[in-house]
Amino acid sequence: MLLMLKLLMIPSLLISSIYAKNIDKQIIKYEKRRVSKNPQVKLNDVTIFLKKDLNYKNWTGYVFNIDLTIKGKNINVKDTIFSNGEMISPDLINIKTKQSFKKKMYPKLSSKYYDKKYLIAGHKNAKHTIVLFSDPLCPICTEIVPNVIKDVQNNPDTFALYYIHMPLDMHPTAKLIVKASIVAHEQGVKNIDYRVYTAKFEKDFDPYKEKNKKKVLSIFNKKFDTEFTIKQLNTKALNNNVKYTLKLANDALVNGTPTMFFDGKIDSMRNKYLKYKK
Repeated sequence: MLLMLKLLMIPSLLISSIYAKNIDKQIIKYEKRRVSKNPQVKLNDVTIFLKKDLNYKNWTGYVFNIDLTIKGKNINVKDTIFSNGEMISPDLINIKTKQSFKKKMYPKLSSKYYDKKYLIAGHKNAKHTIVLFSDPLCPICTEIVPNVIKDVQNNPDTFALYYIHMPLDMHPTAKLIVKASIVAHEQGVKNIDYRVYTAKFEKDFDPYKEKNKKKVLSIFNKKFDTEFTIKQLNTKALNNNVKYTLKLANDALVNGTPTMFFDGKIDSMRNKYLKYKK
């Protein structure tokens, strides 16, 4: 009897698998057709980056990697849509909570986010991990990040804090400060990340408008007793470092700061770690 049940299950599982693959193909076809409607865009490829069962009335979320050429420039962007196998929607909103299901569309972080070079506080073998994407000129970040760093420093066996630089384009000199911070860390300046986030740069210049790199670097040097030059910070290695951390953010579907992952999963409220704090 058990053998018969197993044999009966095999065709149904195969049918389910084939059905899912056909739905995926239709979803990809829809996305390609939608993107191709823009006459300024040359579509090179569309692939599924992330597919997640939402555990809600047969709805599934899809995140696509979209390879485009716009005005001769090749770019990669991501897009999210939802389907229940019959309908497609650009978003799903829970009427009761008023929250978008897009907030569930994050991957679980892989080992590349836990490289020792990103560990700024706590022990690597701690019980819990925190991965923090942040911009040193983001006003919300300067309020939150110092507290997180201090909490982890006070609970090193409980938490390991991995900090991923994510300088935003809205802050013209954020990349400069990030690169200066990296070099300062390499030169042994202690607790540099905490000090950068408590440096109150906003009192010295407008983070959203200031574009004078020499002026900002002079302020950085004065605050941290360093003597960095623009040339020193404009190296291929440092530029690639920043590009890579921005790619890490993009691969994690992070588009704003500060964004926190706790034990590999997105923590939208940035507070899950608090219940484990001593």
